[in-house]
Amino acid sequence: MPLSLPTHAINSLKDFLAKDPRVMIITHAHPDGDALGSALALYAGLKSIKRKVSVACIDGVPEKFQYLTHHKDVVKDFDENELEGVIFVDCGHEKMSKFAESKKKLLSGDMFSMNIDHHASNKGFAQVNMVLTEAAAAAEIVMDLLIALEIKITPAIATALLTGLYTDTGGFMHQNTTPSVYTHAAELVRKGGNIQTIAQNLFNTYDLKTLRLWGKVLSGLHITADGAAIVGIARRDYESIGATREDLEGVIDYINSIPEVQYSVMLSEDNKGNVKASLRTRKPDIDVKALAEKFGGGGHIKASGFMIPGGHLEKQIKWKIVQSEKKEK
Repeated sequence: MPLSLPTHAINSLKDFLAKDPRVMIITHAHPDGDALGSALALYAGLKSIKRKVSVACIDGVPEKFQYLTHHKDVVKDFDENELEGVIFVDCGHEKMSKFAESKKKLLSGDMFSMNIDHHASNKGFAQVNMVLTEAAAAAEIVMDLLIALEIKITPAIATALLTGLYTDTGGFMHQNTTPSVYTHAAELVRKGGNIQTIAQNLFNTYDLKTLRLWGKVLSGLHITADGAAIVGIARRDYESIGATREDLEGVIDYINSIPEVQYSVMLSEDNKGNVKASLRTRKPDIDVKALAEKFGGGGHIKASGFMIPGGHLEKQIKWKIVQSEKKEK
């Protein structure tokens, strides 16, 4: 069951690609599986039809995603003056790429720009916008776009797209796992997508430093009276054991599995002097996206985040004395 892609957006991209332009595909900073899987799938697809295409992510490719074909082709910087077009993938806002502010030409109107995304917070920042909030992942959109462009989905492309679906649905366990997700996933497996490789690299392999870091996280876990699970991780916490902030990925979902927890908040310092917040919930009546938006962030109703620039974490402990009632003699 394919998504209903906007015809005008498909035709605009076709007309642009017919000019044989130099195109950069960009995804968001601190990339997840959907960001990299979707961007690399689109890159491989356009490369297969001999387009002059490149792919960029300001933070590069984390080690655990380096099973993806073409991961070595991802660049961390580029010259915007060498481009005729840009395609943003899985960016709910242009600022998420960390390129749009420093490279003003990308969205100035002087070159073709396209925005492929599934976040409800996306306001349509490009000339051509393909924003489908009914999609569980950008990978769903990219898959149907490649089909619309009559581009063959190879096993490598299928694995990249399947990575996007698998990660953004929490291994097909989150509430956004729709019939469309299963239909797309089944077709990708038929085309050679390797679900075993994905699971082994992302969910079934943890090194010692990651487990030690998770131990630090869980030892500092606090659950409030209203059921909020909150934890904070300073930069020194992960650097002291040779870990990185990327090793935290997945722990917030683990915390969110506690039955009495209504929603989870993980605050962590990055190596650039910012504090990042990850928000999760499994409860049907809680919208963590609304909370994230109050702090300038966004995401999904059940999984969102925000960033506070130029900050750090300080732990506070509060004590309250409760006097026992005197027993009557």
